[in-house]
Amino acid sequence: MIECNRTIEQARRDVAAGRLTAATLLRVPMMHAAWTIRLTGAKAGTGMLLSVQTLEPQVFGQLDEAVAALEQIGFTVDQLKLV
Repeated sequence: MIECNRTIEQARRDVAAGRLTAATLLRVPMMHAAWTIRLTGAKAGTGMLLSVQTLEPQVFGQLDEAVAALEQIGFTVDQLKLV
C-alpha cells in the first residue's frame, strides 16, 4: 500500500470524496499520553495525519483531542475498540 500522509484539510477532502475509509489512533512510542492518527483508504493508501506547521505527524496530548480531529475531518466516532 502507498504511504500518503495528509494535513487535516487534505484528509477532510479525501474523506468527503470517499478516498479515506478508516482511521487508527496510535500511541506515540515512549510517551504515556501522546497520540497520532493513521489514516487508511482502499486506493488512497495509508499515512499519518500531519501538522500543518511542521509537516510532521500531528501529536495529540489527549484521546479526546484526537477524536475531535477525526470528527473535524469527517469521520463518525461511535466507539473506541481496544485490542
